[in-house]
Amino acid sequence: MQSPSPLTEPADVLLADVAIRVQLSKTNYNNAVDRYLAVNDWIERDDSPLNKNTELFYPQGSMAIGATVASRLKTDEFDIDVVAQLDLPLNIPPEQALALLYQAIKGKPGSRYFRMTKRRTRCVTVQYGDGMHLDVTPAVRRRNTPERESVIFHNRPETPHESGCKLIANPYGFAEWFKQSTPHDQDFADYFEAKANEYERQVLKEAASDPVPPHEPPFRKSKAVIVLQLLKRWRNVQYDARTGQKPPSIIIAKLVADAPCHTARLSKQLLLQARYMLSVFRECQSGKRLIHIVNPVCSNDVLTDRWPRSEQNQNLFIDDLSVLVANLERLDRGCDLEEMRIIMASMFGEGLAAETISAFNQRVGTEVRDGRSRHRPGLGSLVIPGAVTGIGTVAPSVSQATRPHRFYGGEG
Repeated sequence: MQSPSPLTEPADVLLADVAIRVQLSKTNYNNAVDRYLAVNDWIERDDSPLNKNTELFYPQGSMAIGATVASRLKTDEFDIDVVAQLDLPLNIPPEQALALLYQAIKGKPGSRYFRMTKRRTRCVTVQYGDGMHLDVTPAVRRRNTPERESVIFHNRPETPHESGCKLIANPYGFAEWFKQSTPHDQDFADYFEAKANEYERQVLKEAASDPVPPHEPPFRKSKAVIVLQLLKRWRNVQYDARTGQKPPSIIIAKLVADAPCHTARLSKQLLLQARYMLSVFRECQSGKRLIHIVNPVCSNDVLTDRWPRSEQNQNLFIDDLSVLVANLERLDRGCDLEEMRIIMASMFGEGLAAETISAFNQRVGTEVRDGRSRHRPGLGSLVIPGAVTGIGTVAPSVSQATRPHRFYGGEG
C-alpha cells in the first residue's frame, strides 16, 4: 500500500514541484560526476605540472550538500565547485599556485581543455558547451588543524604582478556541519525522491531522449536542502536583471542551517526560514553594520568577505526578503490557485510558475475523475479521503542517493 503524501496543501505541492524542476536532472548530475572525475584524472596525467602533487579532489559548496540548481536563468548556478588539495609549500605565492593549476588543466595546444580553461581570482574554470562549468580551487592543507582546513589563494589574473593574498578556509568542514545540522525527515525524503523520479521519467519520455544507464538518485534531501534550493532560485530571479553581485549561496546555506525548522509543511518551513533570515539582516541594518558570517568550523573562514561590501547591497537584499516574507505569509493564510500562480511567478519566474500550476491542475483533474480527491472552490485546496489533515493532494517530489564515486577521497 502506498504511503500517504507528507505534503497535503497545494502550496506545499507546488513548492515541491518547483524544487524538482530546478535541481540537476539525473543526466546532468551524471555529467557533473563524470566531468569531475575526468578533470581529476587529467590533472594527474604524466606531463601535468601537478602530476605528483595532487593529494585530494573533493566537492565544495552546493555540490557537496546536494543543493545545486540547474541553469534556467542567466544567474542560475549550473556548476561543479571542487577543491584540489595540492602538495605544495604553504609559502607559495598565490599567483604561482593558481598558475600551476591553470597550466595543469589547460594543457598543451590541441589538448582536451585547452580552449575551455580560464583563470579566475580564486579558482580555475572549465567551461563546457552545454552551460555547465567546473570551478577548481587550489588549496594547501594546514597540518595539525581540523580535517581539511586549508589555505586558498586570491590573485586577480588581470594583475598578475600584484602579490594577492592567502585565506584560511574549510569548505569540507562547512558541508559536513550543514548536513549534520539539517537531518532528513524520512517520510519527506522518500516522498520527494519518488516524485522526482516520476518527473524524470515523464521528462525523458516526452523528450524522446536516448535511454540513460540505471542510476541511483544523487541525493536524498531534507526539507532544509529543498528550502535552500528554493531560496537560491528565488534569489536568482530577483537578481536576473541586475548588474550587481548577488548574495553568495553559502551565506544563505549558513542561515538556513542556523535555524532548522521541523515543520510538517514545506511552505511553512520556507516562511520560517525567510523570516529568520530577514531578522538577521534587519538586526545588522538597525545597528548600521554589514552582516558578518564565518564558517562555524573555521573562524578564520569569513563567508561574507566579498558580499555585501556596502549598505546599498545589503539594503537591496533586505527589501527582497521583505517582499518574500509577505508573499509567503499570503500563501500561509490560504489563497486560490490564481493568486498562488502570481505569487509563484514573482518568486520563481513566470515560466516555472506556469509549468507547475499546469502540472498541478492536470493532477487534480485526474484525481477528481478517479474519485481520489475533491476540489474546494475558491480555496485552492483539495479534500483527500483518509488524509491525516483532510486537505491535500498527491503531488510530485524529488531526490536521490549517491552512487559510488571519489568525491570524498581519503585525507591526504
